[in-house]
Parts: sequence; C-alpha cells; structure tokens
Amino acid sequence: DNYGASFGILRRDDPHGEVRWFDIDPCYVFHVANAHDDGRSITVQAVRYPELWRENGGFDADGVMWTWTIDLTNGTVAESRLDDRIVEFPRIDDRLATLPARYAVSVGDASLIRHDLVTGGAVEHRFGTAASPGKPGEAVFVPSTSGPADESSGWYLGYVYDPERNGSDLVIIDASDFAGPPVARIKLPQRVPYGFHGNWIQG
Repeated sequence: DNYGASFGILRRDDPHGEVRWFDIDPCYVFHVANAHDDGRSITVQAVRYPELWRENGGFDADGVMWTWTIDLTNGTVAESRLDDRIVEFPRIDDRLATLPARYAVSVGDASLIRHDLVTGGAVEHRFGTAASPGKPGEAVFVPSTSGPADESSGWYLGYVYDPERNGSDLVIIDASDFAGPPVARIKLPQRVPYGFHGNWIQG
C-alpha cells in the first residue's frame, strides 16, 4: 500500500513523448475489458482486485468489474464499482476496442455475465443447471455481419466444462437472448482448461 498505484498515459501518436502519471487507489488488475477516450478524458473498464498475494501467499479471488475515468485536463481520476459479483476474463465486441462499447461479458462462478457499461445493469446466463450444465470459461463475441458494430446481433462462443462427463463443450449463446438457453452445444473429446483465451477470426 505504501508504494501506491498509478495509470501511465502515453499518446499513441507520440510514442516518444512524455508519460503522464495519474494516481489511483492501490489495486491489482489482470484483464482489461476496454479503454477509450473522448479527447478530454479516458475511460478504463477492467476487473479490479483490492489486493493480491499478501505475506501469507494466498490468492483472494474477489475481483469485480470497475471503471476509472481519467480527466486529462485537471489530472484527477474518478473510479467506481460497476458490479458486485466476483468475475474475471471480461470481453467486448473486439471491433469496438478503444471505442465506447455498450457491453462487456465476464465469467462468474457458474455463469457468464453481460455488463451494460452505459447503465450499469447486467444480465446473467446461468450454467450448472439441467438445461445448461457446467462452468464456463472466457466468451468471445462473433458478429452476425461485417457491417457497423451491433452488439446485440451475433453470438457468444465459449468453452464450458461439464463435470458429469469430464469434458468441455463449445457453447453458443444468442446475443439477443443472452439469458436464454444456448442455441448449440458442441461436445469436445477432452477438457479445455479454465483461463484458455481465444479469438474469432472471420473466414
């Protein structure tokens, strides 16, 4: 805690320019959902842990979705909790990286959670049920078209471990019916480890 924490800001169009530092409350971050700017401020959305790996070596998995707004004019940072649920591996529609995105999908204990980054609301797709067994990993958004980004038109793909058969499924969820049953489950011949990252590449 005595060392503090800061955001370092470097302009992408001036890679040899001055780095500006903005102090924040001490924390730990593994995965960032997105960051974007409007010329006056930068918004960063990520999973924030209040602390990790204290002297006992333990790992307290209590990261939650968090938002920081960095004011480039007055040098201040406002931060707030976006959701109370413990999550990891947040993802947005990759076409909106560095642009304002409406949704980020994160992984809960036995669910995928779609966070509304504008309203602060959330919708949950539950696993661990007869209709949708298992525990999920990271989900990636697959758009239905190559046109302008529409975050409700497409599908979320992710691996889900099914303990009943000790194997993983590739699960496909309709983005327009996120809490509804998956539109497909493709059984894989083996288990895919938790934390396995993936991307969708248009063929």
